[in-house]
Amino acid sequence: MTTRYFGASVKRNEDHRLLTGQALFIDDVELPGMLHVAFLRSQVAHARITRVDVSRALQRPGVVAAYIADDLGDYWQPGPLLVPPPPIAGIVFHQRTQVPLAKDKIRHVGEPIAIVVADSRYIAEDALDDIVLDLEMLPAVVDIEQALIASSPSERRWVMSYSNGSCTT
Repeated sequence: MTTRYFGASVKRNEDHRLLTGQALFIDDVELPGMLHVAFLRSQVAHARITRVDVSRALQRPGVVAAYIADDLGDYWQPGPLLVPPPPIAGIVFHQRTQVPLAKDKIRHVGEPIAIVVADSRYIAEDALDDIVLDLEMLPAVVDIEQALIASSPSERRWVMSYSNGSCTT
């Protein structure tokens, strides 16, 4: 049995646009009145949120809004898992554990904590540096079997404060 795909090059439709710089990406779309969003994401794996202050971000020219979990009201609800857990016999995972923004506690690196809406992508990203975030660091458990042990995680805690893009401990 022969087929035209094995051992032969396949002509791709998008090559010409990509190679000549004429391809259109979502970042290239600019509509009248369009707003841009940037997310402040956790840089730590496990912490208690003691304060999130977006007031300085809201004062930046071009910023339309800034939201934290408390601002979402009834819309702040756990949703379905976006990435399914590994299939491990005897372990039951909760099906609705991801929330739109972290509230009270950070559970993984990259978890969104705040949202800034602005006139441009650059203003939105710059406004993230204006958000004051105070965290009480908690030890992270990085092994699924260790997470099942009753004494995990340990009670050691550190306090960190993020402000103006810098971190103090």
